[in-house]
Amino acid sequence: MYLTLDIGNTRAKYVRFSEEGVVLESGIAETLPDTTGCKALGVANVGDVNTDFSAASCPVFNIGYKVKLPFSLAYQKPETLGADRLAAVAGAAFLFPGKDLLVVDAGTCLKFELLKNTIYQGGSIAPGLKMRYKALNVFTQLLPEIEHRDFENLLGDSTETAILSGVLAGFLQEVSGRIASFASETAELQVVITGGDAPFLADRLKTKIFAEPWLVHYGLYHTLRLNGY
Repeated sequence: MYLTLDIGNTRAKYVRFSEEGVVLESGIAETLPDTTGCKALGVANVGDVNTDFSAASCPVFNIGYKVKLPFSLAYQKPETLGADRLAAVAGAAFLFPGKDLLVVDAGTCLKFELLKNTIYQGGSIAPGLKMRYKALNVFTQLLPEIEHRDFENLLGDSTETAILSGVLAGFLQEVSGRIASFASETAELQVVITGGDAPFLADRLKTKIFAEPWLVHYGLYHTLRLNGY
């Protein structure tokens, strides 16, 4: 059995895999999950780089640019590339071997990653959905911080619905527009989406996409196996 741990900016999530790569259990990790019986613990850590793994009863594999990956890197400073970004691209590469891929991670941040000819080309990082709501409150005197909810109208008729309209329309148009831009330059591009806000996007995007909530964890599992664990 293998354990993977994705320590993000908002929370930590874990998945237990069988040796064949089947998800056995998943959940939120408040502390280090029980590692009894694990052959290895795969970690993508961007939320707390000082996390202590000394209590783990199995080898700890930290994904990074120096490990063996299912793709090569064309990135100016690979040492600055986030572990979650590497794991997400690795997960997509294992799910769709040999394909040109656009990975969209809609979590705390909105991230795009392009894999072309099995070479990681680079990507982009922008504020995520909840961060946009919060920014309007933090950087103004009077605008409230509101909770996300569905709002289909183009125009709001109150401050709350005006914020919903602006944030949601901008978010959706940014994602759909960037997908269209990448697709126009890459034939037969496979779009893979993950992250907490992936269901919201998947229900509204007209582009053919593949949604995988545990993409980072699949990347960790397959990469640690690729490295001999």
